[in-house]
Amino acid sequence: MMNKTLIVAASEFTTQTRSKAFLVGLLMMPIFMIVAMAVQKFTRDATDIKDRPFVVVDRTGVLFAPLKAAADEWNAGAKAGGVQTAPLFLPTAASFDERDDQARASLSDRVHRDEIFAFVEIPADALDPATNARLQYYSNHPAYRTLPAWISNTVNREIVNLRFRAAAIDRAVVGRLTRRVEINELGLVQRDTAGGIKAAAPVDKVRTTGIPVGMMMILLFSMMSGAPQLLNSVIEEKMSRISEVLIGSITPFELMMGKLLGSTSVSLLLAVIYLIGGTMAARHYGYGDSIHASDMAWLLLFLVLASMIFGALFITIGAACSDLKDAQGMMTPAMILMMLPWMTWFSILNAPESRVSVGLSLFPTATPFLMLLRIMLPPGPPGWQIGLSLVLTALTSMAAVYAAGKIFRTGLLMQGKAATFGEMWKWVRAG
Repeated sequence: MMNKTLIVAASEFTTQTRSKAFLVGLLMMPIFMIVAMAVQKFTRDATDIKDRPFVVVDRTGVLFAPLKAAADEWNAGAKAGGVQTAPLFLPTAASFDERDDQARASLSDRVHRDEIFAFVEIPADALDPATNARLQYYSNHPAYRTLPAWISNTVNREIVNLRFRAAAIDRAVVGRLTRRVEINELGLVQRDTAGGIKAAAPVDKVRTTGIPVGMMMILLFSMMSGAPQLLNSVIEEKMSRISEVLIGSITPFELMMGKLLGSTSVSLLLAVIYLIGGTMAARHYGYGDSIHASDMAWLLLFLVLASMIFGALFITIGAACSDLKDAQGMMTPAMILMMLPWMTWFSILNAPESRVSVGLSLFPTATPFLMLLRIMLPPGPPGWQIGLSLVLTALTSMAAVYAAGKIFRTGLLMQGKAATFGEMWKWVRAG
């Protein structure tokens, strides 16, 4: 039995590694990383230099002048060095009665015609410390935050200065008395092997979050490059009737296990390649000491468990369907389970020891991804949670393989209409 299973596994491994899908999977993560860094660099370097003319209706009578002076200072900084690096803010003054909606409509028309970018009203009692009035900013670009944020900060800074001046309080003294004491985030003080004290190192976000998330991405990309290919493989063999020939010399369970082991081997190969490349890149940037052999071992172990669970799931779908169109309708539950870790990982990153994080990391289909993330986030989960997660995931893997074997045996020779979930459950319960 094992010999036939290994033959199928070797055949599946060879077929997948020679396919275009394997090449795409091999290049997927480095391309993803390169594109992400390129987009980040492009968006960082992309300069918005379009002028932003806006109208200011200052009912206090004293705030437009400092706002205009601040705009001139901003514009001078935007053109420093002879190259414009930021948009120019161009305020102009206007006045109309607070109840004059016709004037607001006229200014709104100017915004629509792109004559001005926005207009803002400063209430008459803005300088009163007891006021509940607000600045009114009008624009048809709600997603653009630079100008309204700058106006709010500039106007409020000047309002505070004028309030202090009216109260005969020196703002400079207040500034010194209310100056913040910033915080430095540090690790723990360590003792070396000789008993000496090693100073605490500053917290590095790349070490504490970037590398754990990167390891989780390696696991996902590796698994995604292997397990889903089983769906196409099974359906293609059903449609071409190859499966009918194969089960003449091998049992359906041996065939399924061979495919599953072959797919898992492909995922492991990709993970090893990604780990080698990732480790080399980490060492190049000075983070080589942040990647430990134990982390790699956990990744490979969880990858095997994830590949067995999701591989069995994709085999089940392929065996129960007669063509890819039927399979697409049954893929939704599988994709939801696969994407669950990516909808929740940020919560775990912020609070890895919370009840929600513990519960999610013990949910078997999410455990390989989320428990790996928790293991790599200091100080790490307690040992009993890691042990429980391994037991639950292993049991789920065995149950998935068992159920897949039952469904595969019946569905492999089924032609025509795709099986329903109810019918598949009956196949599992059958002797």
